[in-house]
Amino acid sequence: MKPVETRTESPFPAPRDLRLVAVAASIVFTAVLFRDAAANLWHRWGQQQELSHSYFIPLVSLYLIWVNRDAVRESLGRPSFAGLVIYVGALSLLLLGQLTSIFLFQHLGLVVAIAGLVAGFGGLSLLRTTAAPVAFLFFAVPPPYWVITVLSWKFQQMSSFLGVQVVEAMGIPVHLSGNIIDLGDYKLQVAEACSGLRYLFPFLSLGVMSAYMFSGAIWQRLLIVAATVPITIAMNSMRIAATAALVDAYGIEHAEGALHFFEGWVVFLFCLVALFALIALLARFSNPRVGPLEALTTPDLPVVKAKGAGRPLAVIFGSFALAAVLGFAATKYVTTDTLIIPDRKSFTGIPGEFGDWLQDVRPIDPTVAEVLGADDSIVVNLKSPEGDNYNVYLAYLNAQRDGRSWHSPRQCLPGGGWKIIAQDVVNTKSGDGRPFSYNRLIIKNGDYRQLVYYWYDQRGRKIANEFVMKFWLIVDAVFRKRSDGAMVRLITPIHNEGGAREADAKLQMMIGRVETFLPEYVPE
Repeated sequence: MKPVETRTESPFPAPRDLRLVAVAASIVFTAVLFRDAAANLWHRWGQQQELSHSYFIPLVSLYLIWVNRDAVRESLGRPSFAGLVIYVGALSLLLLGQLTSIFLFQHLGLVVAIAGLVAGFGGLSLLRTTAAPVAFLFFAVPPPYWVITVLSWKFQQMSSFLGVQVVEAMGIPVHLSGNIIDLGDYKLQVAEACSGLRYLFPFLSLGVMSAYMFSGAIWQRLLIVAATVPITIAMNSMRIAATAALVDAYGIEHAEGALHFFEGWVVFLFCLVALFALIALLARFSNPRVGPLEALTTPDLPVVKAKGAGRPLAVIFGSFALAAVLGFAATKYVTTDTLIIPDRKSFTGIPGEFGDWLQDVRPIDPTVAEVLGADDSIVVNLKSPEGDNYNVYLAYLNAQRDGRSWHSPRQCLPGGGWKIIAQDVVNTKSGDGRPFSYNRLIIKNGDYRQLVYYWYDQRGRKIANEFVMKFWLIVDAVFRKRSDGAMVRLITPIHNEGGAREADAKLQMMIGRVETFLPEYVPE
């Protein structure tokens, strides 16, 4: 009789199971660390129409990995300290985002952390294989609000101009004033929602993926990506022109409601048709010539063989766990609640600083107020005893975070029908000898001209450039625990007899007067 062979199950998991447990635990650590960043991503994807496609980007990345799972399996290497280095970089971005209250850093850190986990537990060979799906996740990271504002303004201007050109070509009398299309009986405003950005961001992501799938030369792939911008502008301009023509013929209801929404989806479909036509054209002239559908194939991820012995799994997992614990402790210590909000006077006291001058405090446009989200603001028209007219606008934020920042006059004024005919930056000294930079604009609407000075008064610095302002915001949030600040804008008319020189003299006098009391309202 043959003895029966018995097997005793090992109480210890196999090495492959150990790696899965370590990866799962590290994913949990990362999810806890970046929970606020992930929640903010989810909120912005649902809140902003131009970002609603972002829900699908992680699914596309997972799909690319799934269809290439054999290549991924063959590229799986031993755990690597290189992944830990990448992961620590992700934690640094997380802390920087916590310090500055700028979620962009945390969003980028989340993607970098994913790359670190891939390299840490699968080796650099696995990261090289999955580089494209991981990099595609960056398209799910929303740009900063101020970047969207600038892009929206640019697209509004271009779309409005091109749309009006098409309307004129139809023989319809039309006049463009800023972003307002005047048809005589009706006026259409090209609002931010109609700028075309809600097409551009998903269309750009789709263009990048199409270029990645296109089996052609590098220059052809770059052309596919680059074409997404002009296609979006052209199609959105056609949409604006079609809306204007319908309104002129049938009434204002054709610019509102369901039809307006439907026109938006139709435009996106036309964008897809134009992109596919470009791909078909490039495929036709490829060598060898292929059909457009054949040129677009699910790309094969490269197989990268692992090199070197790697590091023990226990050492790598322990290092990741230690980094995560230290990162968690740091995020608890460094929080947005530690930002200092200094004491200051309310802007309601500004009119009193001008004594017996005639004063008219004006309400702020609700749309601008909502976008800006200022903690304190004022717009006041002033008339001096000598009869000179001024407009003073100040807006203050206790902390610049969660998308609350400044609407630059260079973006707002053209939308109201003003044309900027001259602009430059003046570098001078303030009354106490510190550097003082301000923007100087001459704007025109019809025959009426105005001189505009504006600057960002930020924690003792008077800055003209928005990018420089953002740089010092990060520095001061990290080292001074402050991100408060204000924008100051001064306007006076330019009369034909005195010209810009006389207007400059008036605003220089106004700057001197404002400097005497501004530190009480905008703490240095």
